[in-house]
Amino acid sequence: MSSDRLDELIRDRLSPDGQVLSLKAQFIREVGAKALAQKEELRNLRTLDLTMNDIGDVGVKAIAESEIFSNLRTLNLKSNRIGDDGARYLANSKTLKNLRSMQLVVNDLSEEGEKILRNSTALSSLSSLKFRV
Repeated sequence: MSSDRLDELIRDRLSPDGQVLSLKAQFIREVGAKALAQKEELRNLRTLDLTMNDIGDVGVKAIAESEIFSNLRTLNLKSNRIGDDGARYLANSKTLKNLRSMQLVVNDLSEEGEKILRNSTALSSLSSLKFRV
């Protein structure tokens, strides 16, 4: 994913108030997730939909560690090849502390990965965590 392409997607899909971004089925992959995690213009984001983007554990690590996403309330990571390593990155995230809702439907999480997320102390605001349809 080129930087220009990602900038274009953000321009086209970011809500006017800068709080909602849907990149559903844009297949940004790990590279796009890493680039997204560095975009200063996303600091006010409250909702991020990355459904079907193939970001994997490496991409989710970039999201989980990015200060840019410290205001996120809703994160949709449906269908992204996220495994237990990704679950650990999310569960230990110091920046996603305001997250209230997260979807991880259709990923590669084992019961252990689900348990890691359910027992996370870092995600203290999380009230909705969905693993299955």
